[in-house]
Amino acid sequence: MNVFRFLKPEWKAALLILLLLIAQAASELALPAYTSSLVDIGVQQGGIASAAAQKLSQPSFDRLLLLLDGKDQSIVKDAYILNNGVYELRPDMEQEQRDAVAQALTLPMSVLFTMQNSAPGGLTLLDQGIASGMVTPEMIISQARERMGDQGAMGDQFTKQVAVQFVKSEYQALGIDLDALRNQYLWAQGIRMLGLTLLMGLAAILVSLVSSRTAATVGKRLRRRVYAKVLSFSAAEIEQFTTASLITRSTNDVNQVQQTSVMLLRMVLYAPILAAGGIWRVIQVRTGMGWIIGLAVALMIALVGTIALTVVPKFKIMQKLIDRMNMVARENLTGVAVIRAFSRQAHENKRYDKANEDLTAVNRFINRAFVFAMPALMLVMNGMTMLIIWFGAKGIDMGRMQVGDMIAFISYTMMIVMAFIMMTMASVIMLPRAEVAAQRIRAVLDTEPAIKSPDHPEQLPLPVRGEIEFRHVSFSYPDSDEQVLHDLNFTVKPGETTAVIGATGSGKSTMLQLIPRFYDVTEGQILLDGIDIRHLTLSALREHLGYVPQKSSLFSGTIGSNIGYAGEDITQADMEEAARIAQGDKFIREKEEGYGSVLSQGATNLSGGQKQRVSIARALASKPQILLFDDSFSALDYRTDLQVRQALKEKLKSATVLIVAQRIATVMQADKILVMDNGELKGQGTHEQLMHSSDVYRQIAQSQLTDEELGVKEGGRHE
Repeated sequence: MNVFRFLKPEWKAALLILLLLIAQAASELALPAYTSSLVDIGVQQGGIASAAAQKLSQPSFDRLLLLLDGKDQSIVKDAYILNNGVYELRPDMEQEQRDAVAQALTLPMSVLFTMQNSAPGGLTLLDQGIASGMVTPEMIISQARERMGDQGAMGDQFTKQVAVQFVKSEYQALGIDLDALRNQYLWAQGIRMLGLTLLMGLAAILVSLVSSRTAATVGKRLRRRVYAKVLSFSAAEIEQFTTASLITRSTNDVNQVQQTSVMLLRMVLYAPILAAGGIWRVIQVRTGMGWIIGLAVALMIALVGTIALTVVPKFKIMQKLIDRMNMVARENLTGVAVIRAFSRQAHENKRYDKANEDLTAVNRFINRAFVFAMPALMLVMNGMTMLIIWFGAKGIDMGRMQVGDMIAFISYTMMIVMAFIMMTMASVIMLPRAEVAAQRIRAVLDTEPAIKSPDHPEQLPLPVRGEIEFRHVSFSYPDSDEQVLHDLNFTVKPGETTAVIGATGSGKSTMLQLIPRFYDVTEGQILLDGIDIRHLTLSALREHLGYVPQKSSLFSGTIGSNIGYAGEDITQADMEEAARIAQGDKFIREKEEGYGSVLSQGATNLSGGQKQRVSIARALASKPQILLFDDSFSALDYRTDLQVRQALKEKLKSATVLIVAQRIATVMQADKILVMDNGELKGQGTHEQLMHSSDVYRQIAQSQLTDEELGVKEGGRHE
């Protein structure tokens, strides 16, 4: 899954979290066993854990030895030391040795306790019978084992309880305070439980801390990668995904993956550990009720599978609807002036409401499925609890299990169920939606830009002259069979100003955008100083270009930071010189903060002409060899337009200047004028030449200026 692939670089943190979760699960799984021991041993058995008594009177010890075979006698003798007529258990014994002693003494102790309470003087009769040879220890133990075998598991449990009662009677006879013994056991177990709880809490806190930091790192890395990839996209890839979708993918989708990563590291790793540990513990308890857990797990898997098949397909639909709603909102916000001008607020409200309602309908469907899921899971859990209590009570009544065992079984079962609920939440609610988001992010990251630097680039000869040649260039937009430009052939010389003019839709701006490789030519070549621009790296090509788009795009910051946007090495003097050429220095200095004046979002505190002059200054500040102006003087008055063009000619004599314009006054003084019509080059030359040779140019010129302004004599001849 893509979500796990995004987490792969953080494998060290994931390993640390896994270890912490194991510690947390081990602590949590140990607590029910302690609860069981508190009830069974602390309360019911008075703090006496097994038949391995701490102290035994000498007569009782001797009787026990009589009932043991040679091997068990050796184990018991090695375990006890005689001290002042009392046998005491060695304090340095390992737990394994204690268990062996308890196993050896359980049956003999139960026999002695039964004889002691069956009739007055029972133990005396036992001693006399053995002494006279009427009965042997082997006969007594054999009969006791037969009774245990007949009773099955109940007999084994009953024997252990009787042995504990024998130890309790021994302690009472030796004057040991049973209340103090019980309280000591309860306190010891309680302190251990408190320690485990603290360890579990500490592990949970560390898991939350590390998982949150890890998920934040994943989100940060994804945002950086998606943003870097989007910046490398050409216009074709931007149009393929749409701007609204790219914004959603880099924000909403990344946030979805980040939030799910936290849950994955906390829940998805923890739930299987807890479930496996709970099942293992249940097996250890041996209550005979494991089938209840199997039934519950089967029901939950069936329920989860049904919900997953129903809900998961809806997540993909939901993400597309989010894209749709964002697109409508973006269009409305960016075009709010147009909406108000045409009084279309009601129409746009309906359009947004439709997108909102579609998204809400899908959300409702998903939420309804989850509303059904949680009560169904709780029904399974509560039904399982009832079954455990029902069959557990029968087991207690028959002596097969103790109350504490049933309590522990219920606790472990609840852990297993909660683990499955957590896995359900992850697999049905979080993971599918996050996987859809991750797939959308992966689609962006896996998309290779159509326009990129070659693997083996050529080098421009130095110094760069800036000669641009279009050689049989044709172009059609991606996913379109219709050519926008047809077989263009012309050369733009260094030190010259070349202007491009033509009717709207004639391909002027498209032609200009081919030079910085915003698009690549479909046929032919564009050469820079004799080298095909596709054989140059994008950075090597674009560092020699100064581009001013049709729409002035200024960024948040100051006027100075926008003019110096082209590079870190641009000085204040370079910015001021560029602003003077662009005829913007005066209005900038008139502002209170000058070049440090802060621009509002979208530079709304500047007029259209001021924005264009700042954009022109930005292109000039890095002193490029080639300047591309895409109808960049449209917001300037004729006087300022003329001043900018004159300053360009005076200050940048060696630069290659290519101007796309709609106004004839802007192009009249150019060294060469290219006339475009329907994607074809209909003529090239000076103003005077084209007035004679190009009908298209003459029509454009005469539609904007008078014959006198164009220098045309009566009769249509040019002066």
